[in-house]
This record gives sequence, structure tokens and C-alpha cells, in this order.
Amino acid sequence: MAIQLTMLPPAGVGYYTFSPSSRQYGTPHTISMLLDICRQQHWNMSDAPIGIGDISFQDAGNMPPHHAHRHGRNIDFRPFRKDRHKLPTNIHDKSYSREMTRLLVENLLAHRNVHRILFNDKHIRGVHFFPGHDNHLHVETRI
Repeated sequence: MAIQLTMLPPAGVGYYTFSPSSRQYGTPHTISMLLDICRQQHWNMSDAPIGIGDISFQDAGNMPPHHAHRHGRNIDFRPFRKDRHKLPTNIHDKSYSREMTRLLVENLLAHRNVHRILFNDKHIRGVHFFPGHDNHLHVETRI
């Protein structure tokens, strides 16, 4: 049975993308969840959009360097920066905003489709440590 994946619109309310559109296909439920979370982000902090990276290829094929990101249910997010610039950061950089990232995690975990978040900031409740996740949040959805 083929998986039907939908592309995340390259532009929208409350987010920006930092991966090529060919790497941003998700299940309809995952894309809907993303758009819900991003609208809420815009409502709460209109000057701090969420950075969305890799999700999946349209054909659900292998996506190097990831081991997951195959079936449209895994999404990479950038942690927030204190200066709110649309640039990378990591939990060890002075530009990193733990408070803004914590609010994103709380919003994600409140959504019924979020299963687990891999991210290495041990000061944020609800995230799970996983090697290589100091510079992005890896969100796994249920459907």
C-alpha cells in the first residue's frame, strides 16, 4: 500500500522553511498538525516564525543522512534564537533561546498527533536526549 504524502506549502503563516521543498512531504495529518502549530505560533509571537526543515521525500524513500524521515511522520525544527533571526543555532550557543524553544515544545506536546520530541536541552521538560540533536528538534508524529 503506497503512502500518500502531501507537500508542506513553501510559505505560510507562522513558519519558514530551511530545507528544499523536495524534502518536505508529510502525511496529511502531519502537515495539518504543522499548520495548526504554526498558526498558534503566529498568534502568540508573530515576529518569531518556526523554522521547519526535513520531513520526507514524496516517495517516502531513504533520506540521507537521516535514518527516519521516510514516511512523512518525522519533522525537523530549528530551535529559536534570542535575536529571532531565521538562522541556525544550538543549545550551546549564546544566541539560543531556551524560553522560546520551551514554549514551542509545550505547544507541540499539547497536540494530539505529537508522539515524541528528540532534543538535547535537558532543561526543557518533555524532550528526549538523542545524539546529534543539539541543533534541531526532531518531532515524531503518530499518524
